[in-house]
Amino acid sequence: MVSCTAIILIASPAAYVLSRFRFTGNAIIQNMFAAALGIPAIMIVMPLFGIASVFRITNNRWLIMFLYTAMYVPFGVFFLLAFFRNLSFSYEEAAAIDGCSPVKTFWKIMFPLVQPGLVTLTVFNFITIWNEFFMSLIFANRPNVRPVAVGLYNMIQSMRYTGDWGGMFASVVIVFLPTFVLYIFLSDKIIKGVTAGAIKG
Repeated sequence: MVSCTAIILIASPAAYVLSRFRFTGNAIIQNMFAAALGIPAIMIVMPLFGIASVFRITNNRWLIMFLYTAMYVPFGVFFLLAFFRNLSFSYEEAAAIDGCSPVKTFWKIMFPLVQPGLVTLTVFNFITIWNEFFMSLIFANRPNVRPVAVGLYNMIQSMRYTGDWGGMFASVVIVFLPTFVLYIFLSDKIIKGVTAGAIKG
């Protein structure tokens, strides 16, 4: 949840500024975020691991959280851009008349208005991070910092030789259950969030 919260706190102001303000380099920054979506993790994992090894910060929870946040911020910005673009400028004009600063206008007015997008983005990020395996396998080898996907993999590998199939399937269900329950309770908001970003209004 730390990574999901950090992604929202970073991506939403960035998407708001890029969608509502015109300044030199705006298009370049947006294109950079879009280009970052096309960079596969396998291309950057070894350089990142080399840097982490030099500074001796592998097997660190904060490093894993930082990597997850950095990896999924571009998608968050790209996803929320459509929501902020579809909001009327009348909200900001009315807030300016009332004396609100741009920062206060964002947090008090604009941020709550994109709640469907924020809920959808949070659910997507939670499911992706919860099930993420490759980065966590490389950067978290100790049991005390091992994410659930790597822990499940190691458990399955050990149970293959013990024949405890009941325990193996129970562990799979335990890992799968949170994302399933989350989708059941928030499916309506997810659908509204996905469709709201595509409607101009």
